[in-house]
Amino acid sequence: MATYTLRPLPSAPESALAAYVPIVRTLLRTRGIGSDEEAVRFLAPDWERDTHDPFLMRDMERACERIVLARANGERIALWSDYDMDGIPGAVVLHELLSRVGCVNVVHHTPHRNRDGFGLNRTGIDELVAQGVGLIITIDCGIGDHAHIAYARERGVDVIVTDHHIPGEVLPPAYAILNPKREGCAYPEKMLCGAGVAFKLAYALLLYLHARADGAALPPVAQVKWLLDMVGMATIADMVPLTGENRTLAHFGLIVLRKSRRPGLQALLRTARADQRHLTEDDVGFTIAPRVNAASRMGHASDAFRLLATADELEAGVLAEHLDRINTARKTLVASMKREIKRRIERMGEPKEVVVLGNPEWKPSLLGLVAGGLAEEYVRPVFLWGREEGVAIKGSCRSGGGVSVYELMREAREHFLEYGGHTHSGGFWLEEERVHTLEAALLAAYRRVASSDTESVRILDGDLRLEEVTWDLYRSIAQLGPFGEGNPKPLFRFRDALLADVRSFGKGGEHLELTFARGSNDRCKAVSFFAAPTAYGVPLVPGALVTIIAHLEASHFRGASELRLRLVDVV
Repeated sequence: MATYTLRPLPSAPESALAAYVPIVRTLLRTRGIGSDEEAVRFLAPDWERDTHDPFLMRDMERACERIVLARANGERIALWSDYDMDGIPGAVVLHELLSRVGCVNVVHHTPHRNRDGFGLNRTGIDELVAQGVGLIITIDCGIGDHAHIAYARERGVDVIVTDHHIPGEVLPPAYAILNPKREGCAYPEKMLCGAGVAFKLAYALLLYLHARADGAALPPVAQVKWLLDMVGMATIADMVPLTGENRTLAHFGLIVLRKSRRPGLQALLRTARADQRHLTEDDVGFTIAPRVNAASRMGHASDAFRLLATADELEAGVLAEHLDRINTARKTLVASMKREIKRRIERMGEPKEVVVLGNPEWKPSLLGLVAGGLAEEYVRPVFLWGREEGVAIKGSCRSGGGVSVYELMREAREHFLEYGGHTHSGGFWLEEERVHTLEAALLAAYRRVASSDTESVRILDGDLRLEEVTWDLYRSIAQLGPFGEGNPKPLFRFRDALLADVRSFGKGGEHLELTFARGSNDRCKAVSFFAAPTAYGVPLVPGALVTIIAHLEASHFRGASELRLRLVDVV
């Protein structure tokens, strides 16, 4: 069970941040912002001030030169993207920009999640060679694909890598490598997502062409900002830190999302009953991303690319309905797997420092979702494996605490055929005989790299009374958005809340709504999705006084605006 502590409040002069209301002043200070100048930069991102020159990225000019050569020669270009909510939007960004600047011979390729796995593969390269492709541009992959990029070169194909994953000691033999994390790269924002790197290439290419005006009709440089709907979605969904330039991309990305005219995006939002005018980071994370990712988890990612890239409203409607259906099926499978895994954990007693479980019958494409939920619930790293095709075991992992799953895998690297990822999430392949010793290897790795402080402690931003939950308070807090990694959504404690009603809602009654009394005739609602009244281990009965942990949330479901709490815990 988690314990809670208030976020430390650094000391500051009384005059600092005096222009802001108390809640905003407190939230800024606890996020390390102590001056008016810092507050302005944080609360009001500025495009010119807060984004960086794309040509600071190593190999950027070389990459632009190669694309311009392909354009001049009518060469076929393939965009090889990862199959997730980072790679697919990134591919849409480059596909749209290349089309606008006259690269008319562009195709998109993404591997099959279960059959091909992550990154490049020989079969796909051979298919592209047969189609006459002379240049491959990767999106959100490629930095570890040494052998496959060498093979592409053997077949006469140049490869430009755009990626944000951590490079190895030796880089692949690509024509150009765009990755802010590579050694010797001067680009200031090291934590761009994959679509962010792809956007920087798109932006640089447009600047490059304008600087060398060759008579071709080019879109104005400012139009590149209309691509930020895709970049903002990916930046939020990929859980990169929403600080620095990423905050600016997410901020303007949400603004563009609310105005985007993409038929596929609009159809997807209609299907999900989401109000485009009021989209937030929560809508990206809980409405858009699951449906885009469902394409690869339950079928093929090309459906998601076609949805986001199409200009045809009829095709958009058909694809949006398809993704909505398979996302519903995906949720059913994930819930079933999660129940099975929780039963296994309960039979074992207290979970170990790292949860490691597998079943050859589990669908690998769904394991990341299950691992994420379990890691959050148990507040520890979770590694899950399954097998769908072939002999090798495939798994996903998520970090539920302060330990990087990438570092854990690196410490236990002799157990894996392949592994990769970030601090918070990753994937791996291993031979079947290794599954029996994987838990011991990861536990040993954990004890080598983990902090001695492994207690589950969640940070609160303050104590509030239910009477203080107003639209004015919500709008004040919302100024600090978009929230996410590196800028967590403010979390508050409400002591001695008087419970007036408890009910389940949703098609199958799978969600929980608590109604609290405040004052003589007023009520305040708190909701928790996919939770039963018994989920928190506290008796929830009308008349009870409970302490709840919650975020403030605005709902615009079916056009009706409602201010409520999003329940995190009852203690």
